[in-house]
Amino acid sequence: MPGGSEWICLAVAGRDGKSIVIRGTFNEAAEYHRLDVVALNGGSFIARKDDPGECPGPGWQLLASRGKTGDKGQPGPRGEQGPKGEQGPSGPIIAAWEVDYVNYRARAIMSDGSDGGTLDLRGMFERFQAEAR
Repeated sequence: MPGGSEWICLAVAGRDGKSIVIRGTFNEAAEYHRLDVVALNGGSFIARKDDPGECPGPGWQLLASRGKTGDKGQPGPRGEQGPKGEQGPSGPIIAAWEVDYVNYRARAIMSDGSDGGTLDLRGMFERFQAEAR
């Protein structure tokens, strides 16, 4: 039976824990509470208390800040130009048009058989009709 000399207590009830809450970018109009985490100017801050005030400030603790730019912020020297590559194959060209007379559209068929896209011509014909009157 627990409680005798052969038993020891390993854990007792404690108070409820509280976890951090990620709140996004700091907004001066928002209400913040202890352990709220905000982002600001490349850094992150955690509220030390409820209603911590303006960030950064005494009510906030810096968690992480933007690091320094590497290599003094300057690019390295330009390397030598490599050898010229071989000329690639020519790209496909429009070989034919497939016309949809009902919907006033024309689809380009490329020399390699691929779809070259569709032109919606209705607006052009409507404008032509309006201007021809």
